[in-house]
Amino acid sequence: MSQFNQAVRWTIRLPVLHPKVTNKTVATVARRWTARRSHRVATVVTYISIGCCLFLTSAFNATLANDRKPNVIVIMADDIGAEGLACYGSAIYTTPHLDRMAAEGVRFNNAYATPLCTPTRVMIMSGLYPNRTGYRALIGKGKGVRLVPEVRTFAHDFREAGYATAIAGKWQLGKFDEYPDQPVEHGFDEYCMWTWFYKGKKSSRYYGPQIYRDGKVTNGDADDFGPDDYRDFVLDFIDRKQDQPFLVYFPMALVHSPFINPPGLRKRAESRFTNNLDKQTRAFGHMITYMDQVVGDIMAKLKEHGLEKNTLVLFTGDNGTHKSITSKLPGMELKGGKGSMTEAGSRVPLLAWWPGHVKTAVRDEFFCLVDVLPTIQSIAGIELNRKVDGIDLSHLLIGGEGTKRDHVLINYGRGFFVRKKRFRLNQDGKLYDIPITSDASRYSEAVTTDPAHAADRDRLQRILDDFMAINPEYGKDSSNDTMKNKRDRKQR
Repeated sequence: MSQFNQAVRWTIRLPVLHPKVTNKTVATVARRWTARRSHRVATVVTYISIGCCLFLTSAFNATLANDRKPNVIVIMADDIGAEGLACYGSAIYTTPHLDRMAAEGVRFNNAYATPLCTPTRVMIMSGLYPNRTGYRALIGKGKGVRLVPEVRTFAHDFREAGYATAIAGKWQLGKFDEYPDQPVEHGFDEYCMWTWFYKGKKSSRYYGPQIYRDGKVTNGDADDFGPDDYRDFVLDFIDRKQDQPFLVYFPMALVHSPFINPPGLRKRAESRFTNNLDKQTRAFGHMITYMDQVVGDIMAKLKEHGLEKNTLVLFTGDNGTHKSITSKLPGMELKGGKGSMTEAGSRVPLLAWWPGHVKTAVRDEFFCLVDVLPTIQSIAGIELNRKVDGIDLSHLLIGGEGTKRDHVLINYGRGFFVRKKRFRLNQDGKLYDIPITSDASRYSEAVTTDPAHAADRDRLQRILDDFMAINPEYGKDSSNDTMKNKRDRKQR
């Protein structure tokens, strides 16, 4: 056999024997051949070696990517109902990145949360209803109040499955000066959080915030914008963990009041504004567009590392829009419903984006945020070895067979309701005839007393009675003043 043929056969075998062989290794081999054989043969060998190395290493890396568990990013904006996004019909707010998520993924028309932050924040992480955990209203800032460690979260399960886990943004489930290990206790390896209240003082939510990151407290400068810090933490985490599966939970500070002007994107935000918008709604619109850009930055980071086809991204909101904001939908204006047991109080956006896996669709099926935990764990192949209230709805994202959610159950404080496709029954006995087919009619809150609907009322009442009979299994019940907001106390 000629020296040339021997060289070709030997160098082709090299990357097969060791798929991680690098170009540097190949170059070293080529130099050795140069010393032993003619320059012409060595040159040919070098080209063949590099070509084989790149081809086989690429194939090896592709195999690794296919075998790797999917990354999961859950983004939850603060105080934004479904009407806050252009892809849900907003006539004045600009959300190009979220609109692209909707166009390239799944948009759920009937996603529901509780009407206030604390119950939803516990529910989404635990997969349990508020009346089961006991966290049914706004958590207080009094001594000894927190999310108890016994409540397991999706972060516990992902971490135990070998995922790197991180959380950024708003915690507000207990004070960090009293319970400094809260994020770690609930499954997060790394964290970057707004302190909320720290040593008796409330931190600024936006400009000049106080931030608690991995055990250290820092005070931002007056022009330091907190949402940028949380975003940068998430982007850095993705940079550092790109070679291993990761879970990121990003409960954003945006777009909760106070309504301020973020540092940029003003022209983009105002591109759809009408002339009669009040100052507060204009600021709210600026915040929505800035929130949208933060999501866009995360999507761009995934693409930078080639991770977009191996990362499921969910975007949602924790409750309805603030009551002081009136948004515009086609043919109607809608006042924010935060804190109310209404459609405007509980209907939130929900988008799922995972190119190549999540099929583009607009879904009318029900989805409650209690379903997030079982759904993302199913997609990640993580066994759920305990009972939860949520339903695995992964088939609505990636196809296949699965259980459908027939109705939605919502609890906030002493309020309860059950929602089906046409009717909603509240705990006060009022039956609302609000079909899900039209945005205009679904927000009408039209009460019906028609005897023809008696059978529907009876069916819903039985479901609601069973739901209201659930007793708390963790922590303190909402009847305790430390777990109640001012509105609840007035109703007592």
